[in-house]
Amino acid sequence: MNNKIIDNIVRIIKQESIPALGCTEPIAVALAGAAAREYITGEIEEVNVFVSKNIFKNGKFVKIPNTNSWGLDLAALLGILGGSKDYGLMVLNEIDEKVTKEAHQMIKDNKIEVKYVEEVPDVFVDIIITTSNEQIEVILKDSHDHIEEIKVNGKVMFQDKMEESSKKTCDFLKELTFKEMRNICEIVPIEDLEFIEAGIELNKKAAEKGICWESGAKVGYTLNKLQQKGIISKNPPTQARILTAAAADIRMGGGNCPIMTSSGSGNQGLGVVLPIIVVAEWEKVEEERLVRAVFFAHMINRYIKAYTGKLSAMCGCAIAAGIGASGGITWLLGGNDLQIEGACQNMLANLTGMICDGAKETCSLKLSTSAEEAVISAYLAMENIIVKSNVGIIGDTIEGTIKNLEILCKESFPYVDSTIIKILEDM
Repeated sequence: MNNKIIDNIVRIIKQESIPALGCTEPIAVALAGAAAREYITGEIEEVNVFVSKNIFKNGKFVKIPNTNSWGLDLAALLGILGGSKDYGLMVLNEIDEKVTKEAHQMIKDNKIEVKYVEEVPDVFVDIIITTSNEQIEVILKDSHDHIEEIKVNGKVMFQDKMEESSKKTCDFLKELTFKEMRNICEIVPIEDLEFIEAGIELNKKAAEKGICWESGAKVGYTLNKLQQKGIISKNPPTQARILTAAAADIRMGGGNCPIMTSSGSGNQGLGVVLPIIVVAEWEKVEEERLVRAVFFAHMINRYIKAYTGKLSAMCGCAIAAGIGASGGITWLLGGNDLQIEGACQNMLANLTGMICDGAKETCSLKLSTSAEEAVISAYLAMENIIVKSNVGIIGDTIEGTIKNLEILCKESFPYVDSTIIKILEDM
């Protein structure tokens, strides 16, 4: 395997496996707002926020950390009034009650309006701030933490376009096969994967903290109680479900709990990492093999997103993160290429079609389902129980199935997205 290919893969995964506080869609809006702060010299008169349909959907009902409130209008104002762009997706790390009250007052005074726009990338935020002295426009695009352009009174103050590099990344990833990704995970220098170790620790802490989180959906907390009562058993699939639900509960319920993302998504970071940790501990697997398995899972997740897009009307935890976790677990268990690909085929035969109806507290249900099924699919594959090829959406190869998934996500499910948004707007 060419060293340049390995270096590129590590760079891509590392760029999109970063700490984040809160759901990454409203946080992206907050980050765009924070990027405008240093240019504000006058009193804010009005703020207009334009976002993609997917950002709109995922930011409508999910709680923002430390506020017990939700809304893209609130996220934008928190970023503008007190966020720090230098913290990236941890932009709201130092928000206090004073800033929160000021933001709520501005919303009450009708100083901000949020709309979604058509024909833009999945990740897109355009914030226009009009003050008594200037008009500032910030565009965030293509990635949750990528500020593309800042203008003040029409003059470009900052610009960093990445459309071409983003396209090249997708093209590069699509040229890989599962066998090649498996080979990369086995030969990449372990010292290059320190960020994977950091992500394992961060997401594990989130799960441990979430078990005690008696707020929000409380799925993980309650499942843990049921396990202690003997109503549900203690085994790898169930444990993966409990821990993943717990971490999602605290993250989506507004808790102050940073996690490590995967492909720019916090929930997908939890869905990739936690099921593999559970199996590794159950099977008493050595630390280095765990790290490589998680890296492999991140690769699979990002590979699928190259086909489906970063955000879609299908739940990314089911069709991407869960697939990555299942492939990583099967490799962790010593599975061969047929079994690794088979585990992923099992998952896609099962959970494809799970809708994403916006980010919210109950994401912990979908995420935990995906986590549990990832473990079961892997153990099934290890017993050579693998779905048949060329049945339903399952192609002749795992790569072929993912191409079929792309067709579903890009040609059919955009209509589902529009319908979901219509429902949400009426609420």
